[in-house]
Parts: sequence; structure tokens; C-alpha cells
Amino acid sequence: MSYEEDYRQPYTAVCACGKGKLRYYQISASNDWGQEKEYDTEVEILCDCCRDRYHIEHTSFGEKLLVPNELSLPAPVPALDYKYRYSSDEEFIGKYNKAVIEAMIADMTAPKHRFIKDLTFAPAFAYANEWVSRYKKKSLDPMIRNLRRIHAQYDEIDTSRKIKTPRIEAYEKRVAERTQEAINVERQSFRPSFTYDALQDKLDHEKARKEQEEYNEAHKYDPFDAWVTYHDSYKVDATGRYWDSLQIVKCVDPQYLILEKPQYGSASITIVKKYLCKCTICGKELIADSSGFEIQYDEDKGFYPVLQCDCHNVSSFEAKTMDILNGLGISYAREVSFDGLIGDSGFPLRFDFALYDQKTENTTYRLLLELQGPHHYKLGYYNEFGEFIEQRSTTTREKLTRQVNYDDRKKAFCEKKGIPLEVIKYTAGNSYEQLERIISSILEKHEFIDEDDDIPF
Repeated sequence: MSYEEDYRQPYTAVCACGKGKLRYYQISASNDWGQEKEYDTEVEILCDCCRDRYHIEHTSFGEKLLVPNELSLPAPVPALDYKYRYSSDEEFIGKYNKAVIEAMIADMTAPKHRFIKDLTFAPAFAYANEWVSRYKKKSLDPMIRNLRRIHAQYDEIDTSRKIKTPRIEAYEKRVAERTQEAINVERQSFRPSFTYDALQDKLDHEKARKEQEEYNEAHKYDPFDAWVTYHDSYKVDATGRYWDSLQIVKCVDPQYLILEKPQYGSASITIVKKYLCKCTICGKELIADSSGFEIQYDEDKGFYPVLQCDCHNVSSFEAKTMDILNGLGISYAREVSFDGLIGDSGFPLRFDFALYDQKTENTTYRLLLELQGPHHYKLGYYNEFGEFIEQRSTTTREKLTRQVNYDDRKKAFCEKKGIPLEVIKYTAGNSYEQLERIISSILEKHEFIDEDDDIPF
């Protein structure tokens, strides 16, 4: 499975003459198996002076060096073949002679010397600790058996060691000479100090972005295959309906194409309708495509309409109610106000939902629906995240008093005009199913028509 580059980061350093710089990139790559690796590109010498005098080499520790052209780091000495290296027994007798081994055995087998802490002979004590470090066993018995074996084979092991010694000493001398040669070359070379270059990284990203834009521009008219589908909202004409506070005035483009052309995978074209909409609150006009007439859900935001006017907020409670009414095929307008019903500040008091029958010729509102949050019942305020925080203060007491007064005005207005009003408390919005049952019961009570016309809202 081949690796593909995910991203790269530039690292730069000042060159030997101090007038230019050196640069390499650290590449991060991965494959389809989720395996990752990092590697460095070759170092670039971005200085005419140093490029003519130096070349890049790597030390045995992987450090990058600027080496003069007349010099070169020596090749490392190949590892000595295992058959010419000392065995563990040969290394041991090179450290302890036969007499010392006999003394170690005597110390370990002495009366009352049952544990390592009882040993009195320093070499025996050191050997025992080495044994524990290697084998994780503290018993003296296997140590004694091993010492006796080495003692019995001492002459044979010593002969083998003496045969290997000249070759090993010659090898170590050769390694020391190569090491000294490398040190001499390193002393005459320049050791650059590389650091991450944030500015170069930014320039590289900008260059890549421009190249991608130029490529896309050059190839934007290239032929491509795409799936073509009609959005559900395309099936009907939504003219004359409402979406939240937006009145859908007229269709301005009956066949608008939305192209999605991802970097990977197949392209798709969705056919929708474009409408001229006018907000019943602020009067703003906007052109919107019918795919925006949807309620979606997000774990952080809750329920929310894809399309809405920016002059007001739509709570998750309200959006959830819109979704339920849409599913039941009920026609409604949002944020509806009436002449003569105003607040203390002179602005109209609005009802959350005004329901009517779309299929009948009479589009008079038959039912007003109010969703009442905790601010209708409790002292407190809404924080920046839309959460209600209970708090007793003069300000919250004034707000609650004003809100209750507004609710009473709305109720009195509806009684005077003979328009039914239903109130749904915020506790009903905790469960989608519970809210749906309550709304269905209200609709049944007021004998609403289930339009069932396949309109997606």
C-alpha cells in the first residue's frame, strides 16, 4: 500500500556565509491502512556562494552538515561478523580471571550465604546484581551453576577468546580511526541550526491555493458526469405560503440547478425552485431556493430552520413545532401581529403561529398558537447560549411582570376577536413525541384539515 503525502512543513537555517539560507521539508504521509510515516526531503542550498563551496551530508546520528566540497565524511566501518565477536562467556572471563571466579563460588556457597545481601566478596555481589538485572531472578543456585560451568570450561573459553582478540582489536582500531576522521571533517564543516519557518509555510500554502484556483479556472468547463435529482420541494408550487416569517411571494426561477462537485467522488446536480420571499416582520426581500424550506437537527443547536430572516431568532422549541406542523400538513404563518395589539414600547405583539386551511378559499386565521418558554413563568434571563438562568433581581422581576402583562393582553385580544388561542408550555418541548401528541390533540380539537399535499413544509 503506497503512501500519499498529507502535508509538509518547511524548516530553514542560515547558511555558512550568513548571506543565504538552507531549506528542507518534513513530509507527513499515510496510506489506506491508517499507517503514518515522516521523512525529510533533501536539503536545498539557497545561496550561490555556499552552493559552490559546500554539499550536504549526514552524520551517523542523522544530523545535517554543510561539508566543504574537498572533504567528505568517511563511510562507517561495517559491523564485525558475529562469529568473530566475543561470546558472553568470553566477555565474562575477560572481566574475571579463574581465581576470582573460584572466590565468587566460595562466597556464594559459604554457610549462611543464602541471599545476595549476605555476600561479602565485591565481584560476587556485582555479578549477582548483573544476573538479577538480566534474568529478573534472585536465587543464588542458578548463578552458582553458571559460575561452576564457566570455571570447568575456563581453559577452552580462554583459548577461543585469545584467537578472536587480534581481529577484534584490529576492528576497534579501524572504528576509532574512522571516528577520528569523521570528527576532523565535522570540525571543518558547518552545522546549521534548522527551525520551523512559519512565513515560508504560509507562502507555500498561498502558492498552492493560487495554483489550485488557476487549475480549477482552466478546467472548469471540462466535461464531467453528474447525478441529476429533483429536490422534494420541487414537486409543488409554494407561492402564497409562508416559511417562518417569510411570505413566499412568487417563483422567479422554476428550474434552478445546484451543482455539487466534490474533490473526490461523483458530482451531483439538484434541481430546485427559486422564490422571491418577503419577511412579514422587517419587510426585507430575499431570493431563496426551495431546498431551504427544511428543519434540521444539530446536537449543539437543536432543531433549526435552514432558511430564515436574520431579523429574529428561531428557538429549537419553535423549529421543532414547525417540523411537526409541516409533517402533519398544516398551513401556518409565523410571528403574526394584528392592528391594535402593541407592547409598552409601541411595537406590535406577535403570536408564534397562526394556523389556517390552505385548501379552503377562506384563509382567515383559525387558531393562534403560543409557545411559552420559562421566561413566561420564572424570574431569570437567557444567557449567550440560549439557556435560561434563574435569577431574582429587580430587572428580572420587571421583565416577568411585563411578559405576564403581554400574555394577558394577547389572551384578551383573542377573546374579543373570537380567535381561538392555545398555549403550549416549554416543558412539553422536552420530548419530540410528547410535543407531537399535544399538537395533534389541539388540531383535532379545532377540527383542522390534514392537507396531505406532499408539500415539504
